[in-house]
Amino acid sequence: MFGHAHAVFPSKDFANIKGADIDKGLLNGVPAVMPGQWGDHLGVVDLQLNNDGGSWKVTAANAEARPIYDKENKKSLAAEDAALVKVLADDHKGTREFVSQPIGKSDGNMYSYLALVQDDPTVQIVNNAQKAYVEHYIQGDPDLADLPVLSAAAPFKVGGRKNDPASFVEVEKGQLTFRNAADLYLYPNTLVVVKASGKEVKEWLECSAGQFNQIDVNSAKPQGLINWDGFRTYNFDVIDGVNYQIDVSQPARYDGECQLINDKAERIKQLTFNGKPIDLNATFLVATNNYRAYGGKFAGTGDKHIAFASPDENRSVLAAYISAETQRHGAVRPQADNNWRFGELQQPATAGYPLRDLAFGQSDKVCQSARPISDERRRQRQHRLRGLSHRFKR
Repeated sequence: MFGHAHAVFPSKDFANIKGADIDKGLLNGVPAVMPGQWGDHLGVVDLQLNNDGGSWKVTAANAEARPIYDKENKKSLAAEDAALVKVLADDHKGTREFVSQPIGKSDGNMYSYLALVQDDPTVQIVNNAQKAYVEHYIQGDPDLADLPVLSAAAPFKVGGRKNDPASFVEVEKGQLTFRNAADLYLYPNTLVVVKASGKEVKEWLECSAGQFNQIDVNSAKPQGLINWDGFRTYNFDVIDGVNYQIDVSQPARYDGECQLINDKAERIKQLTFNGKPIDLNATFLVATNNYRAYGGKFAGTGDKHIAFASPDENRSVLAAYISAETQRHGAVRPQADNNWRFGELQQPATAGYPLRDLAFGQSDKVCQSARPISDERRRQRQHRLRGLSHRFKR
């Protein structure tokens, strides 16, 4: 049984994997199953056993991932268990009531459609919340109070997964509930703060910049900007509190696992703090999550860098921030501060638009999807998305 990738095995997506038998559900002869995400499949391993010789032996085996919903015909494939429904009724009701409780208001929509090509409000609001939390927490601490606070957050829902290509953050303006906070911050991580030097902050960003393919400015052929296959979007950390540019004409310095692959490469340009080039020897506090902080892949992370670990989940911190901003200003105002952008290429990008325009969302043809759309079109789109995937807010 495996499942960290949240994909489905056996399936045609793994047909070309060495040792995979997708007809029988075997990996190198061993029955294996990965049952998708959000409970959309049931993993079944079927073993045939023989005890003729006085000891049990496996004579045949296969595995399958059974879907619980027919997306094409839009019908359930699993019968409801009345006894389980009754046992879980109170918990189910309590969960729905919890995620439906109001936490505040927003005076703008928050969508993550363009979060990989420009600074984005769905990431900005998380960084704002984390930064405010840490700045409040360290007040009066003799060891931490004087250190500058940065915050790192990544776009979790930007359509990047092959098994969930329609997954985006879609939070409408108006009343917000905890369900919206969970849409903005998908995972139940907890907030952790690390100490990192200015040099480590730069290397952290260099790893994040592996999200993009290298663009050949001398080529007239179309080129893909996003490195979908080699880099997970949840590793594309945006660090707020500093300003910087990403030069995608340069090769990546790190691979998708933050392993150094080109020590001569340098994509992060004009990295500044408070309007001045960052001091590579200075010490910063960087708010992030437990997964990133303890992972040790990114520069400035790992056990020795931990400044403090909060017991609070990042999305609870976000919900509290939205509530506080609503109390102060009547609503939270989601707006990206554009602290990062793509560096201007020396020649026009081969997609037909200057990359600097794409980064700022100035190209009408490229960014028309970011404009306000009618309520009817939005309802139609959301209906299609719900048919494609089991979403958290359901």
